[in-house]
Amino acid sequence: MHEHEDHHVHEGSHGHADRHGEAPLASFEAKWAAAYPELALALTFVPVDRRTAHGAFACIRHELEHAAYGIREAQPAALKLQWWAEEFARARSGEPRHPLTRALAVDARFADVALEQWHAAVIGAHAQRDPEPASDTATLLRGYEALQAPLARIESKLFGPLDAAVLARIRAVSRALREAATLGDALRDGRLPLPLDLLARHRLARGDLAHDTPARRDALRDGLRALRAATDVLAWRDAGVPGAATASADRWRLAQAAAAADPATALPPLLGRLPLRTTLACWRAARVRAEAAMLLGGCGRESIAASAAPTPQPDSDSPLFCGHRYRRPKVNC
Repeated sequence: MHEHEDHHVHEGSHGHADRHGEAPLASFEAKWAAAYPELALALTFVPVDRRTAHGAFACIRHELEHAAYGIREAQPAALKLQWWAEEFARARSGEPRHPLTRALAVDARFADVALEQWHAAVIGAHAQRDPEPASDTATLLRGYEALQAPLARIESKLFGPLDAAVLARIRAVSRALREAATLGDALRDGRLPLPLDLLARHRLARGDLAHDTPARRDALRDGLRALRAATDVLAWRDAGVPGAATASADRWRLAQAAAAADPATALPPLLGRLPLRTTLACWRAARVRAEAAMLLGGCGRESIAASAAPTPQPDSDSPLFCGHRYRRPKVNC
């Protein structure tokens, strides 16, 4: 799904769901799983009794990202973010309206997240609307972390403990990857997906990125390699199952695009594909969560669910993993 396409249900409506809201929640999950296939895979490895909360939070994160990056006009984006700020306040007071906040608010750990944390995420989303060009890759990622860090802290409160700093960096790299994949849209909306030091190294001006040239290909290739290097030392499994899925899938996408003759052409199709190694990453992260639950004395449903998750078989030709239809990618690395 193109990020500038706005398919979301109007925030104030409940749609035509049954009284529990499962139908609209499923529609949001389907929408965002189409854009982020690693989400659907990751959800099959989280405990069944927490799966609805995981899915609802992931969709809320993507809704905020869509307001930050996917709505071109400033006023509609600001209105949407303001609506979400008010919705988080309503949810905290026990009166959520949106199907996603309604699904998340019934989770036992929702009360652990202070309203200030939700508002910090909204402020971080606002900060993405008119960013300054980044001087280098580290600065570029810190800019994205203005949104991803508060979201990671919320995710750790809901599903942790997680390493929120690692999770924020994983999400920031993922955003940088997607900004590079939609280079033309980002430039048109006033964002510069590549840092200034890369432009200087390859003697490119901002306007040169709109045209396919050998210098632009080299600059993109170097940028993708720098993003992958930014995740080399991260302990993905400490970031939870969805975080590990994102890190594994994006590292594969970065490597594949960087090795292509034209990274700008190769990258967009990779966003809809997953390597088989991501299944193994999800399984390992689920085992870490189970072991952590046991150490904390919580060896109940979460640890049992994770230990009962089927062992992935990367060499198998079967397209089915955990009951989820998984399309084997053309390139298996």
